[in-house]
Amino acid sequence: MARERATDTTALVAAAAEVFRRKGYRNATIDDIAEAAGISRPTVYRYTKSKQQLLDLMVEEITTVLGAGLDEVLHSTASPEARLRRMIAVHIEAAAANRTFYAIVFSEEVELSEHGRATFRAWAHERTKDFRVLLDDCVPPDSAIDTTIAANLVLSMLATLYRWYDPAGPVEPAELSQQIERVLGALFTR
Repeated sequence: MARERATDTTALVAAAAEVFRRKGYRNATIDDIAEAAGISRPTVYRYTKSKQQLLDLMVEEITTVLGAGLDEVLHSTASPEARLRRMIAVHIEAAAANRTFYAIVFSEEVELSEHGRATFRAWAHERTKDFRVLLDDCVPPDSAIDTTIAANLVLSMLATLYRWYDPAGPVEPAELSQQIERVLGALFTR
């Protein structure tokens, strides 16, 4: 079966992701990526400067897709609890849609460029702050829940769904979201 030829950077990044997943970032070569993309080595360099830039572009894809969904939730006029539920669902949807990218980015974070790593960490820090502010609106004022700790715990859990959650498996994203809500019940009690 002939491979579909990559005709843009997005397709090249997707091909690189499959190679990184299969061989690991360090073991993958530009030739491996070119072969997976159905293009020549020189053509790879028309789309990207380096293997590391392809990894940085995977981070950009995750942050762009997830960021857009989270921003929509944060700017919603829905109740804090409804926004929290939707925020969890957005994380699940993004992790399911970009499972390979999540696996690569989180396992190969040390391989990111300095700029890519700094950008990713700053982005994650801002998303954690946004989540904490939303939790502040959900958790009763007299609660013993530290929303900074809760935000970090919940977001760590959501960021690592790629490790075990298979969206094609028996648990639908909506059911997973409900299970997470049950576990996090104390956050929905305002």
